[in-house]
Amino acid sequence: MINTSRLLKSGALAIAVAWSIPAADAQVGTPYGGGVWPSDYNFVMQAAFGGWGEVAAGQVAEQDTGNPTVQNIGAMMIADHTRVNQQLAALAAARGITAPTTPDPGRQGVVEMLREMIVPDFAQAYLGEQIPDHLVAIALYQAEATSSLDPGLRTFAQQTLPILQHHLQVLEAASASPIASAR
Repeated sequence: MINTSRLLKSGALAIAVAWSIPAADAQVGTPYGGGVWPSDYNFVMQAAFGGWGEVAAGQVAEQDTGNPTVQNIGAMMIADHTRVNQQLAALAAARGITAPTTPDPGRQGVVEMLREMIVPDFAQAYLGEQIPDHLVAIALYQAEATSSLDPGLRTFAQQTLPILQHHLQVLEAASASPIASAR
């Protein structure tokens, strides 16, 4: 049996490490050949890794839990993050960036831990992982929405923020309800 507290700490650590690693080929203060600044490149990479992590975790929530509320949240994450990921990939491609199409290894590890959860513990673990992940995503998108020098990426971030904020509200409401500990 997996310890829920350990899962949450491991997931938070994996996400924090993933968000703190700068893009390998980023050069501060200079645009890439296509006019993409390192901060925008980093945003694309981190947003895509995070978005695909949300899709993968949502798939586990939709399939592996007997809790209809958590299944519905998982389905919402799959639909919304798939659409956002596709928009981001198109923006990235127009700038000569190949956006990731899978979660990064840290997020994939969290998804694998969720997959191993025993059903009664799953809802609490999933919601406990999703809330901090969305807080981090909101911070990433807010930074891009206010400081990006790329008008297209800035607008994308501004338009995506309400979706992420809605997800956070849904997750927090579900976490505060009895479903988080329901069998």
